[in-house]
Amino acid sequence: MRHAIVFGAALLSLAPAVAQDAAVPSEWDIRMRRVEGASADIRRASEAVQETANNISNSNHLRDIALLNTQIAELNKMLISARLAVAISVEEAKRP
Repeated sequence: MRHAIVFGAALLSLAPAVAQDAAVPSEWDIRMRRVEGASADIRRASEAVQETANNISNSNHLRDIALLNTQIAELNKMLISARLAVAISVEEAKRP
């Protein structure tokens, strides 16, 4: 029990130091987080498109074709947004 209390106190004393270091990310870190977030969104959206397409294929019915069309349009918007995030990051990296 005493070890748990000491360990908890040690963790609490370290938390503010870690939080202060991570509190002010650089512009580059922010840009990279945006790119990473965009790529994660694209992955999730493409998995949803794949699942819907598989459901349509397996059911032999076209009743979910409108859903598939909507998902593809959303995926296209996410791709455009991700390309813009990457282009902005590259331009920022070229600046002195």
